[in-house]
Amino acid sequence: MSRAGAGLRVAVVGGGTMGLAAAWALARRGARVEVFERHGHVHELGSHGGHTRIIRHAYHEGSDYVGLVSRADREWTALGERVGETLLVRCGLLEFGAPDDPEFAATLAALDEHGVEHQRLSATTARARYPFEIPPGWDACLSPGSGYLRVRACLDALRDEAQAAGATLHYGVGVRELELGGARVGLRLEDGRQIQADHLVIAAGAWAARLLPIAARVQPLTILRRVLAWSDACLRELPAWGAFTPEGFFYGFPANDEGAREPQAEALRGCKLACHQARAGAEGITADLVAHMDAAQRSPESVAREVDERDLAPLRAFIARYFPAAGQLRASKTCLYTQTASGDFWIEPHPEDPRVSIAAGFSGHGFKFAPAVGLAVAALAIDGHSELCLPRFGASPG
Repeated sequence: MSRAGAGLRVAVVGGGTMGLAAAWALARRGARVEVFERHGHVHELGSHGGHTRIIRHAYHEGSDYVGLVSRADREWTALGERVGETLLVRCGLLEFGAPDDPEFAATLAALDEHGVEHQRLSATTARARYPFEIPPGWDACLSPGSGYLRVRACLDALRDEAQAAGATLHYGVGVRELELGGARVGLRLEDGRQIQADHLVIAAGAWAARLLPIAARVQPLTILRRVLAWSDACLRELPAWGAFTPEGFFYGFPANDEGAREPQAEALRGCKLACHQARAGAEGITADLVAHMDAAQRSPESVAREVDERDLAPLRAFIARYFPAAGQLRASKTCLYTQTASGDFWIEPHPEDPRVSIAAGFSGHGFKFAPAVGLAVAALAIDGHSELCLPRFGASPG
């Protein structure tokens, strides 16, 4: 790996998924990296809670993401081999939906366009093979190279390699504001200290908007509250799955032991499922329910962490209609999306100071891309550009 960044002092704001990935890539290129994280390592208050994240190679959000996720796949695989830990579990990914669903159609088109290995299945075949009640006339698709990422193992590996390359991580340290425009850029910490650097990386997740006032003009960021739930079914041979239904996009995982160290360990061994996006107007999905599920806030501290029956109602309805084998829900948690208006990521130099790189707004589908995002951010800081930054990742002034 190029050491072209040797000696560059970089302060990274945020030690979650993307902050660790940026620190990992920067330190391995020789930069002197310090990370400032207001919480701890692998916590439940941001966007990486819940122990597992799907990695999928077909992308209804845009086929140009496919090359980026393929790069991330290679990096996760190589990282796992270096640390001697399985990071990516290739249990396969089953997706199903009506043939006229535009997002499902875009998923299938992306698979074909990029030559991703997959198998098309009829609803009858998929029902015979898997415990889903897929309506007649729908289609299904199995991508055997996809699966899920083990969150703690992934973040531990990024942290450990970053530290081995010289990065320093500070936990329990909040950042109050950025200091731009001087001979050097810097941070003012919440305890009053000032940190100077040659370059800043803002990867603060749901806390990014308060550090980036310009976001309100060029890239508004909305915090969305999402609920993850675990059922009592022990379906360990199930692939990861995604369902494009009239009620919204739902997804889930096979039963596993990823939460075995949690207080709720036994409950978390069931099948995990969630609703990525509900569709108002569908049966049982009212506009009020969608508003409750989104619970848009400007402050991550104000998001309700308690889960109530309204949160679980769409999941119970999905289970009853499409996945009765999942059984009963017995555990739940909340996580946050930091959503852009388009649903695309925001990765680019700060519009007012190119010595600041922004990595924010991952809109609920960023985790799988983390090592590729880290490489992109490191290239922005060291080289001034990155081929991994898709044009769609830039903000446009309103």
